[in-house]
Amino acid sequence: MTADQQRQVLLFYKNDGEVLLKKQLMEFEKNEDGMKERDIKVMSFRQSSENADQFKKWKIKEVDSFTFILIGRDGGEKYRTQSFVPHQDLFGKIDAMPMRRSEVGKN
Repeated sequence: MTADQQRQVLLFYKNDGEVLLKKQLMEFEKNEDGMKERDIKVMSFRQSSENADQFKKWKIKEVDSFTFILIGRDGGEKYRTQSFVPHQDLFGKIDAMPMRRSEVGKN
C-alpha cells in the first residue's frame, strides 16, 4: 500500500448494467492520456460465481446493475456511485487528492 500502487477503477455490473459498462469503458478509451497520466488501472467484474468474492469484498448490492468504485493509491475507497462517471468528474476527484497534488507538484 504505497504511492507506487496504481489507482484503480473497479466496475461491477450485471447483465442489465452492460450498456453502462460499455459507455464507461468508451469514456476511458476516449481519454486515455488522462487515464495514463493519473496512473489509473481499470478492472471490470461481471456478476458471476467466479467474481462472487470481489462482489462480497466491495459490498456490491444485489439490486445494483452497475457500480463504479475509485480506489486510491493507498488502497482505500475514495468514491462510489451507481452511475456513469464522466472523465472530467473522475479526473477532478483524483486531482483534488493530496497524493495527486504532490505528484503534480513534482513534475
